[in-house]
Amino acid sequence: MTVATQLTPMGLGTGRLASLGSSLSRLQATELIHAAIDHGIRVIDTADTYGSGDAERTIGSALRERSREDCFLISKAGFAHVALPAVFSPLNQIGKKLVQKVSPGRSFSKAYLISCVQKSLKRLGTDHLDAFLLHAAVAGEPTSESWEALEEIRAKGLSRMTGVSSSDVDVVREGLASGQVGVVETPVYVSASHADEICTLCAEQGVPVVANEVLRPQAFLKTRADVWDAVRGRHGVASVSTVQLLIAYAAAQRGVKTVLVGTLSSHHLVDNLQALQYSSSMHEFFAEMKESFA
Repeated sequence: MTVATQLTPMGLGTGRLASLGSSLSRLQATELIHAAIDHGIRVIDTADTYGSGDAERTIGSALRERSREDCFLISKAGFAHVALPAVFSPLNQIGKKLVQKVSPGRSFSKAYLISCVQKSLKRLGTDHLDAFLLHAAVAGEPTSESWEALEEIRAKGLSRMTGVSSSDVDVVREGLASGQVGVVETPVYVSASHADEICTLCAEQGVPVVANEVLRPQAFLKTRADVWDAVRGRHGVASVSTVQLLIAYAAAQRGVKTVLVGTLSSHHLVDNLQALQYSSSMHEFFAEMKESFA
């Protein structure tokens, strides 16, 4: 099996890449993925439900023009969905609703997870993932069978690493105890109540954290612009964008190895990269951020 790159400080989230509301053509999405790789953003995060499978198809198409070694591919599964290809994609949302009416909305059974990862690999056009995660699992959903599935997925060479994407501390704790979680994806932002505990748990066991939803506080900070501007002014970063500061905050948290950004713009992608220069030198600012807005 080809060994991919390791986790990089920034990754590209593809939740909006191929959704029905996406403004990007397939060519533009391919150019975005290539731009990310060219700028050292090697982590590509997706899921079988993103664009009802079209995000994975788009990534697979883009990577046909690049070496598999150029990226660290993460995908996730657990949600019931329908993933008909391109011409039939408008039917996916209808199919998803029908499927969820006659079956559970989520499944973490061994058979389902193994089937999902195999279908993801086909859409992505590769023989393995770098990380396969249980998608948005909450306490009580993963069972011993789920953890066995992750072990089997690695044993079969379908993914180099396995883990969970969750904001539920109990799920992360259970997954770490199972020995089948080698990477955790979780929301990391100033008011995410679970983030500190999950990041600490992972750091103590040497498990890397991939931070998502890092820009969620943007709307809230706009409602308190006077306070936010004052905090930035006190620390000499009034000219640094809110987006960059939120990315820097997430990157600075204990255990975080990768921060995901979900932009659809190559220009914004480059701007986001600049945020990483602040993550190791602004601890007093980040502390006041947390005190003021958590």
